[in-house]
Amino acid sequence: MDVKALLDADMATIAGWLRDGFAWWIEELRGLLPARFARRSAVFSGWLDYVGPGEMVRQGSGPPQAVLIAPELCLVREVELPPLGQRDLERLVRLDADRIMPIPAERLVLAVRADPAERSRVTVAALPLDSARALLAEVEALDLQPGCIALASAAQLGAADVDFTSALAAAGLVAPPRSAAAGWWALVAFMFALNLGLLVWRDTQSVTRLRDLVDSQTPAVNAARAIANRISATDRQAQELAALRRKQDALMVLASATAALPPGAWVQRYAWDGATLRLSGYKRSGVDVVGALRKSPRFADVRAGNSGEVAEVLTGQPFDVTAVVRDLPAGGPGQ
Repeated sequence: MDVKALLDADMATIAGWLRDGFAWWIEELRGLLPARFARRSAVFSGWLDYVGPGEMVRQGSGPPQAVLIAPELCLVREVELPPLGQRDLERLVRLDADRIMPIPAERLVLAVRADPAERSRVTVAALPLDSARALLAEVEALDLQPGCIALASAAQLGAADVDFTSALAAAGLVAPPRSAAAGWWALVAFMFALNLGLLVWRDTQSVTRLRDLVDSQTPAVNAARAIANRISATDRQAQELAALRRKQDALMVLASATAALPPGAWVQRYAWDGATLRLSGYKRSGVDVVGALRKSPRFADVRAGNSGEVAEVLTGQPFDVTAVVRDLPAGGPGQ
């Protein structure tokens, strides 16, 4: 199907396509049924035998349910055709009617019936259009509304062989037959819509219950979030305080300086302003205070200062050293 034609079609046309597709699908499903299930009973308890113009005989014990046409009034042929659904089979026979029948198709009412046991064997029955009009006129004069107009079966009394009802309706001679299954299909559609509505309602109720549950838990969630935020803030403050203590730990700096000073050096003046350490004192000859401090990971930018401020003594040489105290992590070297 052309996409442009589909987009340009109105709703009535699309609805017709959907109906045709649904009917085709049902017919295909019916064709898949085994023969014992697909065969329908076509025996009537009361019927009218039509044997010619003005010759309609009431038969059976009940009210007339059908009009059965005598086989000699119709043209009947058996042909071999591909196994198709009923609608496709009727369409194929109408297209090939001029070859199958000796009379032009526009002068006939054609009906087909596939053998349930062998679907490729098809019975084609043709009723002349004039005979069909005369038959319907007599039925109308009797004020009857038979549910079926069919070819009488030659093998069984009161049985139909090929049904002309749908063909007469397609020719516009009778009203389309009302299917008893239409009411059941309507009930099925109603139940399907009802089930769908119940599913939607249940889903809506589930979502509503979930929303109510979430709303009821909102205060607890907000309290938990507030507690978590306070814990996070306290932990952050503790980490900052621990880092500040590590950085401003005077005893740790003193211990590091004491460990870094080499033997033979003693401090007379110790000064630390939180960042820079200054050591002044005396050392024995040959002792390298600056080099020893530079080896410590705790101190950086170790420099020798002006040792002239420290008076010399007989027991040692003066030294004056400045260094920047590094901020090492807890448990680092030199601590």
